Amino acid sequence: MEMEMYQGEAGMNNIKVKDVMVKEVLTAEKEESLLSIVERLHKHRMGAIVIVNREKSPIGIVTERDIIRAILAYRSGMTEKQAQDIMSAPLLTVEPDESIEPVASLMTLNRVRRIPVVKGGELQGIVSYRDLTNALRKSFNLLAEETEKLTDRVNRDSLTGLYNKRYIAEQLDYHMELSKRSGNPMAVIMMDIDYFKKINDIYGHVCGDHVLKEVAEILSEKSRSINIVGRYGGEEFIILGPIGSEKSSVYLAERLRVLVEKRKFSCDGKNFNITISAGVAVWNPEIKSADALVKMADNALYTAKRSGRNQVRSACEE
Repeated sequence: MEMEMYQGEAGMNNIKVKDVMVKEVLTAEKEESLLSIVERLHKHRMGAIVIVNREKSPIGIVTERDIIRAILAYRSGMTEKQAQDIMSAPLLTVEPDESIEPVASLMTLNRVRRIPVVKGGELQGIVSYRDLTNALRKSFNLLAEETEKLTDRVNRDSLTGLYNKRYIAEQLDYHMELSKRSGNPMAVIMMDIDYFKKINDIYGHVCGDHVLKEVAEILSEKSRSINIVGRYGGEEFIILGPIGSEKSSVYLAERLRVLVEKRKFSCDGKNFNITISAGVAVWNPEIKSADALVKMADNALYTAKRSGRNQVRSACEE
């Protein structure tokens, strides 16, 4: 049966039997011949047929497994057998509004693969163990996806979509420990938009927000996929990740600086250019903490600011 991502009334954690059951059910009376039942199952490509009484209420079930057992037991006498001779009874039934988790457990405990769905004594459909497990698996996967999305949202800056300072702090500690264990260097690049206060004063805060988002887009799209790009606060951004050398991290910062410098920004029909300054710090065994590494990059950034802005400076120069 084709399954769906169950939401709405069913909900991720409360899928009902009616959401996964098959409504088209083959039925037979207990006097129907076994040969007729086999022919009907084959014709409709079904795995079970529900045995009903005169009032059409289910009283048993004949599955492929029951038929195989009958063949082994009766062999040449198969043509004389009826549904009532091989059907499974007494019959387990479930109601359509039951949650699928306990129903799956019930089927596991009783070692049955299909159960008729009954309401008020009337047959509503049939549900298989495969239908239930498929639904539970998809529900679990959907829940995991939603949890991942929620976690990612918590880790993101609401304005720019970049990682926020809390997540950056976690990643700084993680990559620092990784560098200590492996001996492979990591770099931190601190970036700051030059004269950002003037942008807000001249064009307004809405325009300032637009500039922040556009700069964030450049940094995110043009950085390496292994880098973590975040908004560190205000108009300050941070990029961190493993590197091959100090030269490569300075090159990355310079490339991003040029991309921002060349971009034409526009607000309310007014075009203008902006620049950014950057400071780079590369880990070495003498640096004992992530905070110390960030401070080195920050000091290099302020050196770039004091030296005229729109440039990249490395902590190694200090």
